[in-house]
Amino acid sequence: MEGNTKKVLRELIDDYGFGILEDPDRLSQFLEDRSPDNRKENFQLTFALGHLLKSGWSPLDNFSEENVEKYSSLLCLNLGFSEKDARYIIDIISFATSLNHSGDIPDSGEIFIATPGNLKRISGGISNKPRTMWIRKKSLYNGLILIASLIAIAVLFFQIGRQRNPEGDEFRIAFFAPLEGADAQSSHNQLRAAQLAVEMINRRGGVRGYNLKIVGFDTPRNPAKAESYVREVMKDRSILVMMTCMEANAVEAIAPLADDTEVPLIVTSPLIHTETISDGDKPLLYTFRIANDSLAKSKMLAYFTMQGLNKKKVGIFYDSQNKYTAQEHEELVRWVKIFGGEVKADIGFSKRVSVNYTAAMTAIADSGAEALILPNTAADTADIVKDARSAGFAGTIIGEDYLDNPAGGSTEIFRNSWWLDEVSPLDPQIRSVMKEYRSLYNENCPQEDVKAAILAYDGVRWIANSLAIAPGYRGEAVRHALLATRNYPLTHATLTIDPRTHGPFNKAMALIYCENSGGIFQKRIRTVKTD
Repeated sequence: MEGNTKKVLRELIDDYGFGILEDPDRLSQFLEDRSPDNRKENFQLTFALGHLLKSGWSPLDNFSEENVEKYSSLLCLNLGFSEKDARYIIDIISFATSLNHSGDIPDSGEIFIATPGNLKRISGGISNKPRTMWIRKKSLYNGLILIASLIAIAVLFFQIGRQRNPEGDEFRIAFFAPLEGADAQSSHNQLRAAQLAVEMINRRGGVRGYNLKIVGFDTPRNPAKAESYVREVMKDRSILVMMTCMEANAVEAIAPLADDTEVPLIVTSPLIHTETISDGDKPLLYTFRIANDSLAKSKMLAYFTMQGLNKKKVGIFYDSQNKYTAQEHEELVRWVKIFGGEVKADIGFSKRVSVNYTAAMTAIADSGAEALILPNTAADTADIVKDARSAGFAGTIIGEDYLDNPAGGSTEIFRNSWWLDEVSPLDPQIRSVMKEYRSLYNENCPQEDVKAAILAYDGVRWIANSLAIAPGYRGEAVRHALLATRNYPLTHATLTIDPRTHGPFNKAMALIYCENSGGIFQKRIRTVKTD
């Protein structure tokens, strides 16, 4: 395996230049593509490179035997590598750096040979030079080394003091949510689902000999107050990972704290934009989300309508005042065109004014649309579908979150409709978890909270897996493990993390069909890999 890694490294340096060693995240993706069988070795290599670069090492440095010992010890001490793994990885890095030094000595042309008479005379001769200069220079050199060593030791002790550690035999996870006031019951149901996952993991032996423990914190809804509250809580250095199910504006305020504290944050909220957890065009280093964003959902709606149902002429009805839905609508129109469809009617509504669904549905029915797409209409879905049928629209209806509406899919208005759900209570695997939930808490999880509860449940499972494979429990180690998630089987889907967004990559969604009135789970589907 070592020879294969060195071969791949040589190819990457040839293709992308020696600077690829200074970008471990980018290098990680190239290694994953070219050498997928060496997953553990690739992870250890990029993880070690990142730490060495932060410690002052440069790819331009030569590796002496002394440096090999020094950096091997550094990996063992700070990253939890075994001595064997540390030397193995340092050997690979040494090989990579040697590619830059080989052939580095320029051709000096004519060789200069010193002979009597061709050397430049020094005024006063060597006898005039101070005999103590060499001693003074040596003393100064030794003093500088001593100062540098003391600074390095001070920095090391400072880092050890800042390092987070398990509390006793527990890995602690902080769960931030509004646990009092309006909608507090939904937060409690999500916390219960997360606790259910903890119970099941601990029942099987925990993680690396530690039990998981999740602690709920009643977090203010106001973004500024939430940020201040979370900052205070995170002074507790026994907390290794954070979770939150809060709304987008609160998440936007909390997320930067993950980078400040170097503690990973898992966002389980289902309505989160990619921009919410980003700094400019790049995701925040320590923040990840488990739910699909509006781009992924709109792509799935367009793909299934155009490719799955072969309906090319569509009408779209959406809440134009909802920021999340407006962005999903914009992406939906783009994907309909990409998949070869045509938007025959595109109508927005606002809950801030009186809504006349019948007039809009009549316009869509008269437009010649074969299918009606309803992106994120949530609680309005039942009324919209009812008015569409009353207005004479007999085509296929495609929407989201089938059981997130008051009608619950129990009337005939849902006949000939398809629904794409990130999490569906009709999915047999979800039902199995909900059965465990009922067994533990002696009550059912409300149907409208099942999606959020399962995302919290699977969020804990994802964290546990990352803690298990990370070479240590420092925040940076756990962050790399989360970022390296590939095809990890959760309850509601298989998860692969896209390093460009820190969110799911092409995650499947549950497909529900209402032939007559009640919905029936069909399968989980994913889109083709189209940019």
